[in-house]
Amino acid sequence: MEKLNTRNLCRYIYLLNAKIDHMAEFRTENGTLSREQLYIIEMVAEEPGLTQKVLINRLKREQTSISRAVQKLVDQNYLIKRQNRDDMRASYLEITQQGRDALEELEEEICEMTDDVLEKLDYDEKKALTDILQKIHL
Repeated sequence: MEKLNTRNLCRYIYLLNAKIDHMAEFRTENGTLSREQLYIIEMVAEEPGLTQKVLINRLKREQTSISRAVQKLVDQNYLIKRQNRDDMRASYLEITQQGRDALEELEEEICEMTDDVLEKLDYDEKKALTDILQKIHL
C-alpha cells in the first residue's frame, strides 16, 4: 500500500484556508465582519449561553484574541455578554437581533463564497468532503 504524504495534505489545507481568508470579508449594513467574527456570531446563535472559554477551545485561539473579538461584537451590538452570577470571571454570550439580522443578510453571500471555493467538485465530491470535515470537526 502506498504511503500517504500528509505534508501535501497540510499544504492543501493551508492554501484552502488562505483562499477563504482572502475571499471572506463580510459587509453588513452595520459594518464589516471578519470570518472569525462571523464564526463567533454563528456559534452563539446556534448555542445561546455559550461562554468565551468554550469559544477559546473551539477556535483554538488565545484568550486575549477571543476576548477582543467578543468585546468588539458586543460594542457593535451583535452579541450581548451576561455575567455568570456564580462565577464573576465567566460570562455567557447571546446573539442580538442585529446579530440575527446580519446572519440572515449574509447567508446568500456565504453560500456563494462556498460555491466558489468548491466549484470544481461534483456533487459526490462535495458530499464526501462535507462528511470528512464533519468527521474531523473542523
